[in-house]
Amino acid sequence: MQVDLAMLIDDSDVDLFIQKRFIEIAGFAKNIKAYNSPVQAITYLQESDSLIPQIIFLDLNMPDMDGFGFLDKFVELPEKTRELVKVVVLTSSSNHMDKKRAETYTSVTNFLSKPLSVDALKALNKKME
Repeated sequence: MQVDLAMLIDDSDVDLFIQKRFIEIAGFAKNIKAYNSPVQAITYLQESDSLIPQIIFLDLNMPDMDGFGFLDKFVELPEKTRELVKVVVLTSSSNHMDKKRAETYTSVTNFLSKPLSVDALKALNKKME
């Protein structure tokens, strides 16, 4: 199954480039929106005429607003938006407490370590079917 829109949120332009390439190579999504700021991503999601992504790949460790700050804002979005989106935490963090904390958010469906891979995307795709 190919998703219509995947969103990437990561403060590293290099990581965004790598993740985007893996999504393209795997044929995981028809369209990809990439943001290096969680604030910009939330703003996009708050716009009523925005195409809602089926999946968001979210980094945790970012300046200004971290991934948890994004998740706190995400839960304030309308339910019709939240129920369409699966959030995959994609991080370099090996902190077990980060994983436990991320799992407290109902929209978070997976916790993956960077870098994203074609195999991880294939496994994720199977879970989404």
